Amino acid sequence: MKPFLGQVAEAFYREYNRDIQNMAFVFPNRRAGIFFKKYLSDIIDGPIFSPTVTTVSDLFIQLSELQPADHIYLLFSLYRHYSDLCPQKESFDEFVPLGETLLNDFDDVDKYMVDARQLFTNIHDLKEIDSRFGSPLTEEQISYIRRFWKNFMPIGESDNKSHFITLWEILYSLYERLRNDLRNNSMGYEGMIFREVAERADTGLILPYQKIVFVGLNVLNRAEESLMKTLKKNGIADFYWDNNAPTLQDEYNRASYFLKPNVKEFPSLLQLEKEQGNYVYPDIELLGVPSAVGQAKQCEIILQELMKSNAIPAPQKALNTAIVLPDEHLLLPMLYAIPSTISPINITMGYTLSNTTVAGLLDILADLQKHTRPNGDETLFYHRSVLSLLSNRYLQLSGQSAINRLTDDIRKHNKIFIPQKELGVTPLLRRIFVPLKNADEACDYLLDLLAMLQEELNADTTDNPDENSPEISVIALEREFIYHYYLSINRLKGIMQENRIEMNVATFFKLLKKLTAGISIPFEGEPLSGLQIMGVLETRALDFENVIILSMNEGIFPVKKVASSLIPYNLRKGFDLSTTEHQDSIYAYYFYRLIHRAKRVFLLYDTRTEDMASGEVSRYVYQMKYHYRLPIEEKMIGYPIMAKKIRDIVVPKDKYVISQLLRYHKGGDRYLSASAINTYITCPLQFYLSYVEKFQEIDDVSEGVDAGVFGSIYHSVMQQIYDRMTGSPIQAESLKAIEKDDKHITAFIEQAFAENYFKTPQKPKALTGQNYLVGEVIRKYVKKTLEIDRALTPFTYLTSEREIKQSHAIDTDREILLKGFIDRMDMKDGKIRIVDYKTGKDKIDFRNIEELFDKEKKDRRKAIMQVLMYAMMVTDEDHLSNPIAPAIYRVQELFSPQKFRVDIKMGFSSLDDYAQVDQEFRKEFDKCLQEIFNPDMPFVQSAHIGEDGPCSYCAFASICLQSAQ
Repeated sequence: MKPFLGQVAEAFYREYNRDIQNMAFVFPNRRAGIFFKKYLSDIIDGPIFSPTVTTVSDLFIQLSELQPADHIYLLFSLYRHYSDLCPQKESFDEFVPLGETLLNDFDDVDKYMVDARQLFTNIHDLKEIDSRFGSPLTEEQISYIRRFWKNFMPIGESDNKSHFITLWEILYSLYERLRNDLRNNSMGYEGMIFREVAERADTGLILPYQKIVFVGLNVLNRAEESLMKTLKKNGIADFYWDNNAPTLQDEYNRASYFLKPNVKEFPSLLQLEKEQGNYVYPDIELLGVPSAVGQAKQCEIILQELMKSNAIPAPQKALNTAIVLPDEHLLLPMLYAIPSTISPINITMGYTLSNTTVAGLLDILADLQKHTRPNGDETLFYHRSVLSLLSNRYLQLSGQSAINRLTDDIRKHNKIFIPQKELGVTPLLRRIFVPLKNADEACDYLLDLLAMLQEELNADTTDNPDENSPEISVIALEREFIYHYYLSINRLKGIMQENRIEMNVATFFKLLKKLTAGISIPFEGEPLSGLQIMGVLETRALDFENVIILSMNEGIFPVKKVASSLIPYNLRKGFDLSTTEHQDSIYAYYFYRLIHRAKRVFLLYDTRTEDMASGEVSRYVYQMKYHYRLPIEEKMIGYPIMAKKIRDIVVPKDKYVISQLLRYHKGGDRYLSASAINTYITCPLQFYLSYVEKFQEIDDVSEGVDAGVFGSIYHSVMQQIYDRMTGSPIQAESLKAIEKDDKHITAFIEQAFAENYFKTPQKPKALTGQNYLVGEVIRKYVKKTLEIDRALTPFTYLTSEREIKQSHAIDTDREILLKGFIDRMDMKDGKIRIVDYKTGKDKIDFRNIEELFDKEKKDRRKAIMQVLMYAMMVTDEDHLSNPIAPAIYRVQELFSPQKFRVDIKMGFSSLDDYAQVDQEFRKEFDKCLQEIFNPDMPFVQSAHIGEDGPCSYCAFASICLQSAQ
């Protein structure tokens, strides 16, 4: 079937031949004009000058005495007049949403040539309606106006009504002021330009063309109608409507509502070639996909099938195929999903600037500036913003290795606020990490950054010469994003300087975010070759053999969102402004016209019903199925979802694993700790990952002191206190004096924080904020520990944080390297205590030694196993004749005299001499180690699965899927 634009080109060339070069052809968009010239070039038999090809909007601008004002300038101008008229003062960034709405309304008022004074009048009495509104309004229109004001009265009924009336009363003055201001500067917004041309059409238009041909239009506003009527009356206009589809001639189809009267009012002078034979509807396939991005993936499969069936003749000749994206958010997923064999790819659609990757970067930059902290002569930057920036793809391009080293340093040393001087490891970072004082600095700052990012992306493209690769396509988009952001910020800077507007940095970033939310990037590729990716509006007047439409969901196609307006629906109807009916008709026309000449149509929709999504297919699908009875092949693309069965992961001890385990044997370089052995008993697989493979969680910056760090700080303070008295008898008076010496305790706490939290042992500093509060809690625990120790005096303090390393024979042939860190050793009455400080909820009673190594026991006493292992190692290391008593200080019980005790209970008796259990402990301990190093016993998962089990806090839960339970 011949394309509509091809039919128009053929008809005019046949009728006018070379005189066609003196005509102007007006299309709904630029792409349609380019395709028209292609079809024209295919049929001409020699070189001629091309006719003028333009769009409706460009034609009005060409005929107008005004120049279009840019959007940002309009907002600032409107705000200036609004501030003069409105008693309630608003900042500019608060005004922006209202400003956008007002500009849309004023644009509508002018395009539909409404009497603004009548529209924006305030009715106090229903009788006023008859006297104020007469000709040219019809009785039906006046009835809509009466309906609105009748429902709206009385005025004083609510604050919202009063606020609306206050605003409504200034709208006409605001409208006139803005128009006069713009006219004095020879500028105008689009609707103002349309109205100015339409009003001058009968008297003052100079037309540089012999004939103006309007092609492929649909719904017309009043200004367009007025100009077209004048041109028709003067005999220099011709009109061609793409309405051959049976669906577009159906009076019950919304697509024909506005098209029918237009065709009647503006008939064509030439007869287009009739389509041969009976019309055959395209093959239509409807695919439900339970994912938005999944639709893009399914599109990849469709494209591959089209190439296999030769519906796309060659990967380089996909011009006959269009992918239509009603939801612009799917543009990037779609680019990644297109088969690599298809090239080139041409994008022609609008993409909102606020949805771009650059917008995400600017959000982080705004957050960075929001959380700066002055510190003397330097500026500190908050770690969350810094790390977010350092992980950003754009910044990684400027020096990945240097940035990774900086990131590791921040995490390793737990830097919550980072000095500016430490962050400038690349030129780009030196420009980023700069404190801003005002909006002018913020403008220059962003312009410099965007220019540097553009250079980085250009360099990245140069390194990859394949211009048709998906990666290069995405980089080209990102360059476009940066370019449009640069233009917007540069324009904003100029207008701020012209109007002498001052604002702080936070307000500037808020304003920029609001402004860019309303700016759309008009991607325009070379449409005459390659696969076409376009938005719905860009399909106007174009025909393709293969049409793939994504997001065929109700509310997306047709779009549900209506432009915000202060003009209520009934007033819009009363003054014949555009309403939702216009939008419904427009989108219905777009859809049915697009599929009319296609051979194959693929409609994809998202079947999910979560959040705000209904999963409902577009109304057009129901209309085709039940009204037109079209055969539609329906498919549901399913992703098998089932409850994941927890896999039994078994790691056999092969040669590699055994070689790693041998490193724990005597002569090796690794040592088993009590924590490692406890980990094995709890979960052999976790032991394998942590102590054989040496996998570790990535360090992250901790803003608060977690339980582990709290315990380490407490340990460190106690060590510093007692280290000065090691080997000496300790008296109650000495501990009492330390309790009262807050100055020294403060120094010990600050040093402990420096070592265990800030990771800067050489630079202890005064604590502030939350850390100060934690320090005070630790002070109370320390003093309470000293008070309890006073009750034990006199005793001799032997050592703190003693490290023991030794080899331990588990049988006649093997010795395993062990290590331990004993928190404290002291002696009283000839008995040596091995003390382990615990800040958790460890229990200090058990029934027998076997249960300490029982993998099946959920509430196993890990702390007791640890302190008994230390007792065994001290026995072997020191060969002491003194009895060794294992003890556990449970810090959480320090302030509960009834609960607090340090002795371990075995059964009903206190275990005050390790020798009582030495033989049995060694037996079970050796059995456990023999199992670890038994080559025939693989590493398996934990025996305990569930939220309350070890899997709930295991770093590897997601790997072995135990967390799925």
